[in-house]
Amino acid sequence: MTTSIWAGISAMQLEDDGTISIVLVDGQCIRSSLGRTPFELTSAVASMIFLPQSYQLKLRTTRGHDIVVDLPQPTDLAPLRGRPAIYLDQNHWSTLTNTIHQPDRVQNEHERSAATQLIEFAKAREVLLPMSAAHMAETAKQVNHEQRYQRALTIAQLSGGWQLRDPLDLRRFELRQALTIRYRRRCLIPPAAITLEPNAVYLGRDSTLPSVGPDLPPPVQWVLHAIRCIGGTIDTLLDAEHVPTTPSSGWAVGLQQFATFLRNNPTGKEVKRKRTHARFIADLGLEFPEEAHRADVTPAEMSDWVLNHSEKDLPTMPTLGLFREVLHEKLSDGKLHWADNDLIDMTYLTAAAGYCDYVVGERSHAAHIGNAARRLGRANKIHRSIQSLMKQF
Repeated sequence: MTTSIWAGISAMQLEDDGTISIVLVDGQCIRSSLGRTPFELTSAVASMIFLPQSYQLKLRTTRGHDIVVDLPQPTDLAPLRGRPAIYLDQNHWSTLTNTIHQPDRVQNEHERSAATQLIEFAKAREVLLPMSAAHMAETAKQVNHEQRYQRALTIAQLSGGWQLRDPLDLRRFELRQALTIRYRRRCLIPPAAITLEPNAVYLGRDSTLPSVGPDLPPPVQWVLHAIRCIGGTIDTLLDAEHVPTTPSSGWAVGLQQFATFLRNNPTGKEVKRKRTHARFIADLGLEFPEEAHRADVTPAEMSDWVLNHSEKDLPTMPTLGLFREVLHEKLSDGKLHWADNDLIDMTYLTAAAGYCDYVVGERSHAAHIGNAARRLGRANKIHRSIQSLMKQF
């Protein structure tokens, strides 16, 4: 339901020359000008139209492509309405991109047909294909400019503003929830993992946004905030500049060394699991003590949880439970090679598998997550191809 303040307005448009147009429901049009361009010179966005009756934002790129995104109501940040959320790993977004822009590049006819069907479902908003910060980073490192723009455009158009909440935020909540339940005997209200919430893709990164027009009515402040966040996210996604990914310093090397240690010092399954569990706890870094503090848990209770309860509580955690199992499986394979990109794949795919209805991932991590789900007694939501996914519909 739209706020009454917008009742008489059909559309509000902002163009790159600073022109502001307000179209009323009776057809009247009021125009004004900022006297300057509202967009950065490097922006890929040429105009924005806010449609208050449908609560959507229509963006037009400088190349003439239209992107329509849903905006959140302040009282409903995740209006899923029973629609399934499907998380696609980057290689499958490439398949959708090629199906739209260069269909001959998708040589598997069955995969191309399944991709075409999924695209139609996404355009009709019958399914949700949330974007994530991982998609943005992977797209930015694409070297070919045209292919990078096509993939960014595809993600922006088909995600429709829906986002996977920052996995760091989800992980932290799961820790805080487990500690609060065990030591304070109360349950916290979980945030929506698949959401339209402003800036959801970066909520775990300590990014504080300045206030928007404090003198404006609250409904207007909210809309401006939501538009600025999703507009900035899409503009960043469409950015023409190639940005290579910076590998996580020492993470893969450290795990490779630990896996080698386990291989060279064989033990029984129980001892090996304790060792990988200790590594998992250490890998949490500051997440654990900071969330313990937020949960008002004492150092003695933190120690008690690690020693006596963490293994029991982890299977109840949607993403950390999977992450811990994948970490154990990969560390137990002394021949496996750890790569820098494993951190992104493990973090985002386990978060997606924990909260989405379906996940289409790359072959290796799809196998690890599928095994982890079985050990935890969970349904296996992960697929290795779009063709496999579409058999569910």
